[in-house]
Amino acid sequence: MAKIKKKYLFLIIIIIIGFIMGIIFSNILNVEDSKLVTSKIKDYFNNLANDTPINYFQNLIDSIKNNLLYLSVIWILGLSVIGLLFNNFILFFKSFILGFSIGSIINIYFYSGIVLSFFYVFPSILINLFILMMMTSYANNFSMSIFNCIFRKKNIKFSILIRQYVKILGIFTVILIISSVIEVFIMPFFLKLFSFLIK
Repeated sequence: MAKIKKKYLFLIIIIIIGFIMGIIFSNILNVEDSKLVTSKIKDYFNNLANDTPINYFQNLIDSIKNNLLYLSVIWILGLSVIGLLFNNFILFFKSFILGFSIGSIINIYFYSGIVLSFFYVFPSILINLFILMMMTSYANNFSMSIFNCIFRKKNIKFSILIRQYVKILGIFTVILIISSVIEVFIMPFFLKLFSFLIK
């Protein structure tokens, strides 16, 4: 049990570091990059505030593709020893992007940005990050099993492990699809409610 807690603590630390690094990076962008990020974020929130028509279907497809891309890459890398290194980096990168996004929103809208960031993050994006953390944990365990089999000559029943591994992928896929639905159809609704903060 203590070993499992240490594994999750390690992943949480990776997420926290990535998140903080993302916020820091959003504050040290050069002028040109800062203008580009500011323009894109303002366009997004202004479109919501002005009730600009949204292509919900296309946004849903894009969200599902993006979420499942991260999930499937982590899952596939878990089928090899190199997953122990790269999957942790992917989790770091995902949390970095989240930190960068929140940092950029707050930099643009200040106190109003804190409120906007809250509804931008909860619940769909945090669900995504939590699922990716769980997938990384399972993938690391699978990679470690392969490592133990190859280098420590341990006898491992891979038929049982792979069935469990595929089952986990299926469960997490369903959760991420639901998360994408929340992100596309529900999150913009709450952001619209607070669109007065950017006017």
